Amino acid sequence: MKKKAGNFSLPCRTKKDRKTGKAFASMLSKRTHAFDEDSQLVALVAQGKQSAFKELLIRHQDSVYQLAFRFLSDPNEAEDITQETFLRLFRTAGQYHPRAKLRTFLLRIAKNLCIDFVRKKRPETMEELPEKIQQETPLDHLEQAQSMALLTRSINDLPENQKMAIVLRHTSGLHYQEIAEVMGTSVSAVESLLVRARKSLRKGMDAKRR
Repeated sequence: MKKKAGNFSLPCRTKKDRKTGKAFASMLSKRTHAFDEDSQLVALVAQGKQSAFKELLIRHQDSVYQLAFRFLSDPNEAEDITQETFLRLFRTAGQYHPRAKLRTFLLRIAKNLCIDFVRKKRPETMEELPEKIQQETPLDHLEQAQSMALLTRSINDLPENQKMAIVLRHTSGLHYQEIAEVMGTSVSAVESLLVRARKSLRKGMDAKRR
């Protein structure tokens, strides 16, 4: 099954893709570190190797899509953001310098695209952050739905940078250093953003419960 995204498809990994990925891993100078493999795949993309580009899509499309979807709460816009992120990688592959993990580089592009979209469109809703909550009865379902609705509205009320920090931390699962690299700021600034965001979420949810 494939997610359509403009002029190319965002593929899911098949047996053939896994075999291709293993072949690339063997070919890439026998180094197994993902950082090195990604960098060499980008170099192959710069040489016009479409199979290398497909392998990068398979490796990283989910991370980019999930960030965009959680921030925008719109699957179509999330696919557009994912498409544009990888198109930018494709166009600039020859200029890529691996100062950070490729995933971090891609999430930084997606983050900027999401912020630009929000400033232009101002979407009104956002999907809740995933939470594992026991659901035993219809009442439990109702209480969970009400809590998630409160959380969603409270997240939407956050300033853009706080909202992005929350999504990167709790949806993308990034460490503080990685969040700092994606957002182009310091670790201490990320810590401050998250502290303020969590306080605002608690305050906002308490106010909405009244």
